[in-house]
Amino acid sequence: MDTIRTLKIGLVWTSIVWTVCYLVVGLIPGLGPGLLPYLFHLNLGSVENIFTIGNFIGGLVLWNVIVAAGIALAGVLSNSIK
Repeated sequence: MDTIRTLKIGLVWTSIVWTVCYLVVGLIPGLGPGLLPYLFHLNLGSVENIFTIGNFIGGLVLWNVIVAAGIALAGVLSNSIK
């Protein structure tokens, strides 16, 4: 497994999906709060939508770190388990 190439692909994919989801939820009012019970499997009640550049960048960085860690772990396991 080429871990570096897989990391690059995973990070680009995550960035594309995050951007599309952020734009769709930001442009369609009520979509985010309507999806929350299905995403978190619980009723959060009234949730305020806060769409800012800072929130977008923060979420993008957070999800890229999570995906990178998962891919790195998969690479380590793939290279160490024969």
